[in-house]
Amino acid sequence: MHFDSPLAESPYGNTFHIWAPPGYEASYSGGQGHEARLVIRLRDSARRQVPGFTPSVNGFQFANQWDPNLPAMTLGFLWNRLLDALGGDAAAALGIARVDDNWLPITKADAGMCGGMTFGAMDYFAAGKLPPSATTAPASEADPLFQFIRGRLFDSFDVTGSGHRWLGYSSPHYPNGDEGFLQQVAGLTRGRSWITYRDEWPRIRDDIDAGRLSPIGLIQTDSLDVGKNHQVLAYAYQQSGQVVQLWVYDNNYPHHDDLALQFDITDTAGEVHVQRLGPYRANEPRIFCIFRTNGYTPHTPPAGNPAPPAHGETPPADVVVALATMGVDFSVTEAELRGWLANPLFTPYPAVAQALLLQGWSLKAPVYLDVIVWNYEHTPGVTSPRKAAEVNPDILKAAVLQGWNVRYGTEVTDFGQILDA
Repeated sequence: MHFDSPLAESPYGNTFHIWAPPGYEASYSGGQGHEARLVIRLRDSARRQVPGFTPSVNGFQFANQWDPNLPAMTLGFLWNRLLDALGGDAAAALGIARVDDNWLPITKADAGMCGGMTFGAMDYFAAGKLPPSATTAPASEADPLFQFIRGRLFDSFDVTGSGHRWLGYSSPHYPNGDEGFLQQVAGLTRGRSWITYRDEWPRIRDDIDAGRLSPIGLIQTDSLDVGKNHQVLAYAYQQSGQVVQLWVYDNNYPHHDDLALQFDITDTAGEVHVQRLGPYRANEPRIFCIFRTNGYTPHTPPAGNPAPPAHGETPPADVVVALATMGVDFSVTEAELRGWLANPLFTPYPAVAQALLLQGWSLKAPVYLDVIVWNYEHTPGVTSPRKAAEVNPDILKAAVLQGWNVRYGTEVTDFGQILDA
């Protein structure tokens, strides 16, 4: 482990470089500020993935290939919106200028509508549904699925948030190494390798560890040919030493569960080196940078195929009633709660609810289930559970006790004091 705590303020903050031998995975969290607490996690190397997601099943059954005559958003319109978000000083330093709003309909761009398909697949998974079984992309402007993917395409660029990175990281003036750039402008303070290995890979890893799909952007140009950029969906990874293998649903390749990206996170001084694994075409472009895309919130997708419920699954309405008898209620709407309880693949609610019921506790006063789940998932080192057997009883007790104290303004430390005799 190497540690650097700068005396002067730095765009990198306190920096840590932690190495593990092959066969082990090391990661860390925290460690920023003048009185920082650094948490280091060392565990055996293993494949870790979002439970229940398989690209050949949960991805679209058609490839990201579209009729160029369909009326989609133009790349020029998107370019100019991202340029506005980037800001004039950064745009000038990166050599980025405005273009014609009508330039290049995005269905003619190399990357097609990948962002809409990425967000769309996440939406179907969040809703507990499978995408439609069609094996060809919609060919009509009136098709609800085309309209939905087109809308989600725009959402995926996070124009009002950090979407300007699509332009900034694609510039020939953006540095590859971690020497930093434009320290005071638009947040573009670090080179592509630092962004990929130090900033964004941990965010992707944390998503998957928490049972969440992670949408990622692939910068595949350093000449502002932004039509070459691409969006995919990360759902599994394995890290051995400093080498990361990241499995992705790539909507250019439907029906494939064996596509992955591999990279070594040791060195941030040079260029990003990413190797594609699996049956990728030999002419795939180089990847200059990887980042987690922001701004995703679930939307209701058009009718898909319902995912079959797990064998023996208790109806959500019955779970709500059973929890109420033990003193567990909720602060969200019942419709929201039932939706979460009905989705064991994408949320921890069924697992935590079942674990609570198995404990047989009877609380003196109600505690919110959504608060219990939040407390549990935000315990350091905890993986979001998808089965009751994965719920740690001691951490669950602490989560309930914390929910009690916050709700009633108490400082109870003995769990037994909140139980009925």
